[in-house]
Amino acid sequence: MAIKVYTDAGSNLFPSVLEKVKKDIKVVSMNLTIEDIVYRCYADNIDVDSFSQSFYQQMREGKKIYTSQVNPHDFLEAFKDDIDAGNQIICFVLAKGISGTYNSACLARDIINEEQGKEMVYIVDSATAGFGEGLQAIHACELVKKGLDFKTICEKCEKFKFKVRSEFTVGDIKYLIKKGRVSALVAKFINFIKVKFLLKGGNKSKIEVSGKVFGRKMALRKLVETCIAKIKNPEKQTVYITHCDVYDDALAIKNQLVENGIKNVEIYYYDLITGSHIGPDSLALFYVGENRN
Repeated sequence: MAIKVYTDAGSNLFPSVLEKVKKDIKVVSMNLTIEDIVYRCYADNIDVDSFSQSFYQQMREGKKIYTSQVNPHDFLEAFKDDIDAGNQIICFVLAKGISGTYNSACLARDIINEEQGKEMVYIVDSATAGFGEGLQAIHACELVKKGLDFKTICEKCEKFKFKVRSEFTVGDIKYLIKKGRVSALVAKFINFIKVKFLLKGGNKSKIEVSGKVFGRKMALRKLVETCIAKIKNPEKQTVYITHCDVYDDALAIKNQLVENGIKNVEIYYYDLITGSHIGPDSLALFYVGENRN
């Protein structure tokens, strides 16, 4: 019997990323619909970089974009082989405050655990998205490698998740408002065109506003300053920058972090599932701190 780590496609763990981090993490696919074409992220064989560039351009052009949460049957199918093999599963999913995927995963968990007569599946509400979720799955793999028992791993992951910081700014707040991912309180500021919002994954599994600044340059500068101030043991971790087709901005931030002694920094496109909700020109930083405050 082994312990297996799962996550959903909102974790930014593209096949190329998993290959690079060398972790055995299984990703449960999610549907992305562009107009009438459905893509299975990331079961379909796509070139992530070229597809992402095209995808965010289509968002700018106003194409109809939809995502679908994973249903309980999808989780049951994804878990089946490992459960049949007697393996236990810890699965990280998108924040329950922004997606119904958590509820679907819990239904699948309850079915399996009841059938097996013991705890075989544990679901972690990552309370974030993108690489914030992915970092938690990577951390779980490290705990598995240490040989810890299933209960201990689950307990440690529940504590660790609130140390993972997910901070971002968007190109246009309208995408988050349209998708209902931020509160009505934010919407009233929409007329202040030059105001840029600083957002983060909060402690209550929802997107929170951490600040407002004037202009994009100031927003990007603030992301860098916050990371430098809040990161814990930068020499022992990797900071992940993800972007929605604004590579030059991502590179500029990476260079600033490196200049300030944060040497391990990697850049990727923002995952397509959650990227569809924050919109083109958005940019995020993910790393480990003491907490999310």
